[in-house]
Amino acid sequence: MMISLTYSVTVGLWLAGCAALFVLQAFRARRFLQLHEGPPLTWPLLTPVALIYILTAGWLMALLPVLPVSTIWRSAVLLVLALPMTLTDLRCQWLPMRYTVSFWAGGLLSAALPAAVMPWTASLIASLVAFVLAATVRGLANFRQQEERIGLGDVYLMAGLCAWLPWRSAVYAAAGGLLLCSLCALLTRKPSKPFAPALFGYLCGVCLFFPQQLAGVL
Repeated sequence: MMISLTYSVTVGLWLAGCAALFVLQAFRARRFLQLHEGPPLTWPLLTPVALIYILTAGWLMALLPVLPVSTIWRSAVLLVLALPMTLTDLRCQWLPMRYTVSFWAGGLLSAALPAAVMPWTASLIASLVAFVLAATVRGLANFRQQEERIGLGDVYLMAGLCAWLPWRSAVYAAAGGLLLCSLCALLTRKPSKPFAPALFGYLCGVCLFFPQQLAGVL
């Protein structure tokens, strides 16, 4: 009974901490939009993101006997750092550099810590190569276009993703995010859809439905 009570308290503290971090990141996103005269965050937008995030965070805690503690912590931190850019991109298709660079730096720091899947040097090289490749694709996609097709924020986001994940896993995640973008565009009949929320949704989906894939990746 004592073990059960201790576990319940631990889960409660974990969820409370995750909820507090969501509130903090949502406040940062809202503040950024206010300072730059962007549209405000609304409850219909915040609620589904919060529910998906809390559900994923709670499920990660339940996976403690299955996955290494370091994998669970890295997964949780990745999702927390992805929250503000997910909210701003979902609201008005903005990917502020302060959030994408923080996401990138978080991945590099994660690789420098003990029990990391990738060495720090491999994480740095992979992210720099991804940055160059994504910037090249952006240049080609936007060439002679009146409206920007791929933003600079997406370039930093891809670099950050390759800092967190091995390059094969990062490619799968990017492809999954693009597939979700395409599906949403097809359903809503709007050609332009934000990439960061789709990527966030894909990563949460992997945590919820295919958690075994996290082992050896994060």
